[in-house]
Amino acid sequence: MNDDRRSHEVSSLRTFFDDQLDHLQKLINNLGSHLHEDAQQTKEDKQIVENFVNASNTKMRAVQGYSHKLREHVRALYNHVLQIADQIPPPVDLNLDAFRTDPLVNALFVNGNDIDKLFDTDPDVDAFLRAHSKYQVPVLYALLTAGKSEKRILGIGMQGDMLIREVPQQAVNFSSHRIHAPCTSSSELSTALKEYLFSRVVALVKQEMLSRMPKPDDDSYESRVKSLANPDVYLDTLIKYLEIPAKLLSIDKTHFRLSKLGIKLDDDDKQSANEFDIYELTWSNNTRNVVLQIALSRLPDHTISPNSLK
Repeated sequence: MNDDRRSHEVSSLRTFFDDQLDHLQKLINNLGSHLHEDAQQTKEDKQIVENFVNASNTKMRAVQGYSHKLREHVRALYNHVLQIADQIPPPVDLNLDAFRTDPLVNALFVNGNDIDKLFDTDPDVDAFLRAHSKYQVPVLYALLTAGKSEKRILGIGMQGDMLIREVPQQAVNFSSHRIHAPCTSSSELSTALKEYLFSRVVALVKQEMLSRMPKPDDDSYESRVKSLANPDVYLDTLIKYLEIPAKLLSIDKTHFRLSKLGIKLDDDDKQSANEFDIYELTWSNNTRNVVLQIALSRLPDHTISPNSLK
């Protein structure tokens, strides 16, 4: 009996120690994994900071510990840009069929020929199409931006069955369409979108900081030491400017209901309408752009015109 009990106790102890060893091994593995992730994160943060410095002002490298001082703020800005990018919907088709059937595409362009002209006259698109056969890359992916303006006008409206003139109306127009970052896949476009947003934010930050630089007629030593010409002052001022990323880039989603002539319609208006959402970016210089991801099929049965088959 005692032997049986002793054997049972030994077995229980062995099981207990085995469980503890397994638990300890898992803790060690998790710690190693976290350390690796932290190392990767630190490396990525350093690269983001260096890219930021290269694009904005390399003189900041004269400041001791510049990378450490910038890291938190540049990473916060980068994460903010990623969040903005994630809110922009997947690519929409951009072709004659979409112009006829997609309310957003129909509202953005006056006619199908405008889509054709946009692709035919863009130098980046031209270079991309010449470098990639339509059979190698049957679908072109890109970003499309456009300006939106709203204007109060007097037009013709309906009141019941009656036609009324001189009716106050709100006309919405889209202009200044531009193509950015043409690429070969939706996944590549997702990366290009983030790079476009971040590089544009950094370019505007650089522009703002340049506007604060001292004037050439005040070039005294004391003035330069206290001004943005001093890398330490520049870095401190820049960090304050980066404190609220939402001031540098924001995005708004707006629902529209427009007539075929681009007039805003009330919900109870029964006439034919384009109903859609737009995503509009607001940059630090207060410019605004409608933005969407697009896909253009280059195969003959879907292309806009023979001119687009390059």
